[in-house]
Amino acid sequence: MIRTLPLAVAATLLLAAAPVFAQSASDFQVCAACHSVGTNGDKVEGPNLKGIIGRKVASQSGFKYSDAMKKFAATHPVWTEELLDEYIKNANDVVPGTSMGNAPAIRNSKMRKAIIAYLKAQK
Repeated sequence: MIRTLPLAVAATLLLAAAPVFAQSASDFQVCAACHSVGTNGDKVEGPNLKGIIGRKVASQSGFKYSDAMKKFAATHPVWTEELLDEYIKNANDVVPGTSMGNAPAIRNSKMRKAIIAYLKAQK
């Protein structure tokens, strides 16, 4: 019984978190039109977002970033959850001239938090 108790607690916590994670993955679909989080080299329009939180801005090897994003990276060296939240809210407000400027602004803070939670889990 003592050995199975921690396993039972862990399973309960995972099951409780599953709906939140599923919702986060669902919310990410708006981003998945141009971005991936996979490791299989998906060819998409935007950079791969796997491990983005804590990653240097404009640093993915092989991706051609806009001049606006490169300039932004000089003053904002790392993607934090807070910076990513502002960027997802409206990319053009944060990085005027970014090539992501045509992406839909996500004004819903709950949806942005879900997307960021999903991205945070993609390490």
